[in-house]
Amino acid sequence: MAAKVLSDAGHKVTILEAANRIGGRILTYRDEKTGWIGELGAMRIPMSHRILHALCKSLGLNLTKFIQYDENAWTQVGDMKLRNYVVEKMPEKLGYDLRPQEKGHAPEDIFQMALNKAIIDIRKMGCRKAMRKFDKLTLLEYLLNEGNLSQPAANLLGDVMSKDRFFHRSFLEALRAHGSLSDRLRYSRVEGGWDLLPRALLSTLSVPILLRTPVAAVKQEAHEVHVHIGTWHRDRNQKTMVADVVLLTATGPALQRMKFSPPLPRKWQEALRELHYEPAIKVYLSFRRPFWHEEHIQGGHSNTDRPSRVITYPSPGEGSLLLASYTWGDATAPFDGLSTEDTMHLALDDVAALHGPIVYRLWDGTGVVKRWAEDPHSQGGFVVQPPTLWRAKEGWEEFDWTDPYGRIYFAGEHTAYPHGWMETAVKSALRAAVSINGQTHSPINSQEKSLHKEKALHAEDEEPARVAEGPVDCQPLCRSHTETTYPSTLRGTATPNATSRTPEY
Repeated sequence: MAAKVLSDAGHKVTILEAANRIGGRILTYRDEKTGWIGELGAMRIPMSHRILHALCKSLGLNLTKFIQYDENAWTQVGDMKLRNYVVEKMPEKLGYDLRPQEKGHAPEDIFQMALNKAIIDIRKMGCRKAMRKFDKLTLLEYLLNEGNLSQPAANLLGDVMSKDRFFHRSFLEALRAHGSLSDRLRYSRVEGGWDLLPRALLSTLSVPILLRTPVAAVKQEAHEVHVHIGTWHRDRNQKTMVADVVLLTATGPALQRMKFSPPLPRKWQEALRELHYEPAIKVYLSFRRPFWHEEHIQGGHSNTDRPSRVITYPSPGEGSLLLASYTWGDATAPFDGLSTEDTMHLALDDVAALHGPIVYRLWDGTGVVKRWAEDPHSQGGFVVQPPTLWRAKEGWEEFDWTDPYGRIYFAGEHTAYPHGWMETAVKSALRAAVSINGQTHSPINSQEKSLHKEKALHAEDEEPARVAEGPVDCQPLCRSHTETTYPSTLRGTATPNATSRTPEY
């Protein structure tokens, strides 16, 4: 995205991609025999992600409804299996010993009741103080103490809404995530597969794109940057490219493998090391027919406390390729170390536990497994940060990824909020492109003088996330202190070049 904006603004751009394809964690699986597709990476966007919606529209991509919830799907806890519409009205039927005030409420409503305390605190204390308070809490600590939920209610949210994956992560991460991930939100998907998005964007570019070109080292000189291409352990085979500015969009683990000269300042190194990437595993199984239609399930997902956790059904007319398991974080542990065949059979057993032994006869023996923690380029699914107690100290300032290190800029879902979304990755790239286009760079030594300047805490410096679509809107509560004006590329107009010569990136 940044390459598109900068190229349209008149800059000379070269894209270096370590993988053999463009798209990163957008990865669509296509079954050659049936033509069915499955999203191994990003698979949906909420309606609030306006940049992605505008981008898809500008590229001529058709967006269609992603069915997030179906009341006829199942929720299974232990030996108890209930339809979602029953759990919505009486979650206590699953066997949880809920308090009287917790009974008869949908899990989403119970979670919202707990979140309301945070919303009140944000309004009273202001965003800055509230964020400092909540950043040192895990989600579980917040639910039991600040949210005043019972332990059985917290267990219910963990099992039924998969909130247990956030239990030992920062409460703020869970709060931001809930603004974009809820069964009550409306979602869209690209008709035909999400990989059409990077393909369409690629078709609009007329810049060099070098695949299988990993960056091993980045060396800054007074007026230019030398980029060394090749694997980090084969210095003799490295080639060098020269640019005025470099924009790095690799993940944290990939950035840590790169050599920087001069070395990254300590606060950059600490920020990279503190990035916590969650493992994520998707297991697709191919069936001879969509047997779930016989149970009146037309999409959405079932929840189970078995290893597969979440089973997601394709929309009607989209075939019989079932997302039999989507796990991330600690929930991936039951699949760790298993072969692809054993992983598929474990997921198959969990599908059979929900839908009966007929699934064994209908499975055609094929499927696909994607383990993002084992991907050599991403080395993880997405960032979810744990709470950090020392951040509560006075004088601590959150690291600002918008700061360039001399002529080096950073972008990616790890550099903005909420983590883990395409919208965030594109937004950070646009922000970096705007910054690059408007900068006149001086030598690195003079740039370093500004690296330690004090900055206001940006509790929410991204697309404002809502706590829920309905009772409480967090959008006006935690706005950025500064507003970014994004380029007009999404409307089909080039941003004017702010530099006197044509820089090379």
